[in-house]
Amino acid sequence: MVYGTERRFGEELRRERLVREVPLEEISAATKISLRMLKALEDSDLSRLPAPAFTRGFIRSYALHLGIDPDTKICAYMADLGRAAAGISPSAANVRTRFWRGRGTTAGMIVGGVTALLLLLGLIARPERRPAPRVEKVAARTARVELKNVTVSNEPTPLVRQAAPAAAPVSETASAAVDTDPLVSLTLEFDEDSWTKLDAGGQTLFVGLIRKGEVKRYQARGGFRLSLGNAGGVRVTIDGRALESLGRAGQVVRDLRLPSRQFRG
Repeated sequence: MVYGTERRFGEELRRERLVREVPLEEISAATKISLRMLKALEDSDLSRLPAPAFTRGFIRSYALHLGIDPDTKICAYMADLGRAAAGISPSAANVRTRFWRGRGTTAGMIVGGVTALLLLLGLIARPERRPAPRVEKVAARTARVELKNVTVSNEPTPLVRQAAPAAAPVSETASAAVDTDPLVSLTLEFDEDSWTKLDAGGQTLFVGLIRKGEVKRYQARGGFRLSLGNAGGVRVTIDGRALESLGRAGQVVRDLRLPSRQFRG
């Protein structure tokens, strides 16, 4: 059901699924969500959906399976839920937002222009009000400094040595620690489709949906952080050693450190 011409959260989910040519039955099998609930999601039928806490979980699993941002779709659902509770249609809310945004922008431009004009006229009419350069104030304070009871000494000037910066040893130690990190090899074998995010060395190496049958290999110093939308469908190998399953089919794991301390031990 659609209010006016505004697309609701369910239509956004259906559009993303159809663009990727993913059957609804595939999402149901991967996420363990019934077809009845998935159809209620795509129809934006709030009366058939469970409590918001459960519905947000359904939307997150649906979005992760497609490889799209789940938080954006959850926000769209919460917005529709708020409009339904207040009895406001999305189209009316959208028109009202554009109206006030336009009025606010115009008023801001007028106020800003008038303020700038008044400041300019004030500086032209009374140039003596312009602030003196800060350099002149510093020079004036320097001129007032007087030295009293000072005598010239014939003794040689003592040698002053500057201490070495304390931060240099820390920097060298940190650099050595980075260079000595071991090189880790990672292999991901996808028995099922899964949304995947892989980070290493503070950078994201990959994020998106990887299809069934694909194999990905990476190398990085110090290890990786892995997130999966379907942990049971991915086999993980570290430095030639296969790990146990990271979870059940459809289970989501986030920021899993590889290799773990138990693996290194």
